[in-house]
Amino acid sequence: ALAKNQIRVLYQPIIYLPTEELAGFEALVRWEHPKRGLMNPVDFVPLAEESDLIVRLGSYVLLRAAPEAARWPRELPRQEDPLFVSVHVSSRQIFRQNLIQEIRHILGRNIVPKGSLRLEITESLVMENPEQATEILEYLRGAGAELALDDFGQGYSRLRLLHELQPNFVKIDRYFVNGVSADPKRRLFLSRLVDIMHVFGIAMIAEGVETEADFRTCKDLGFDYVQGYLIQKPTTDLDHILSLYPIVAGMNARERRNRSTDKSRLQGHLEMLPTMAIDLPM
Repeated sequence: ALAKNQIRVLYQPIIYLPTEELAGFEALVRWEHPKRGLMNPVDFVPLAEESDLIVRLGSYVLLRAAPEAARWPRELPRQEDPLFVSVHVSSRQIFRQNLIQEIRHILGRNIVPKGSLRLEITESLVMENPEQATEILEYLRGAGAELALDDFGQGYSRLRLLHELQPNFVKIDRYFVNGVSADPKRRLFLSRLVDIMHVFGIAMIAEGVETEADFRTCKDLGFDYVQGYLIQKPTTDLDHILSLYPIVAGMNARERRNRSTDKSRLQGHLEMLPTMAIDLPM
């Protein structure tokens, strides 16, 4: 598929909830198969992960997404927080020795503004080797990329790990988001979780938002960003999306740093999440 140019990069918009304006995109990979049509990553990425093909695939997506992230500030200039693009990074990529050099090269060659590229990693990836992952992620942050922890809540979530990693963003697993408007227990859980993340200065992203009711619930709960089919299915027509949504800077670094640090309130929330509160330094 890579050799025959059958891999496609689609983009799904991410909305800044406080103002309901466009903040950025997630780059998503698809395989335009000649017989099976447009294939979702679940049908071919696991196969690629069994070999170094996942590294080539990941580099392909990065190389396609970076020019878009460089183009938007030129065409839609603003003083701070340019439109961003999020790209998923696999375990084979993250633990490669030359990933940091690759990121620096891509950002420099495309003149991508700082904060315009976000790298998404999963909880399970970090748990493979927490110490090495923490070190690599710090280098990547220094290279100019922002970091997002993807699929949070899918595995055994560790708040201590969040404290050590200090990601810029956490993306809550769609399991907790889909249908949250009709589930009081999940609403309470997410409300506490959002408060905890904000104490850490971490922005929260809800993925898999498919109904207006869930969209409004996420906004009421204090999520910072949302994405999902309600907003827009993944598409290659970025110009159409840009014409539909106003552009917003989103929550900048200063706002994240100014989040409340009321430790007594944090401790109260942790007591309500005993399975997640593990050796959190207070």
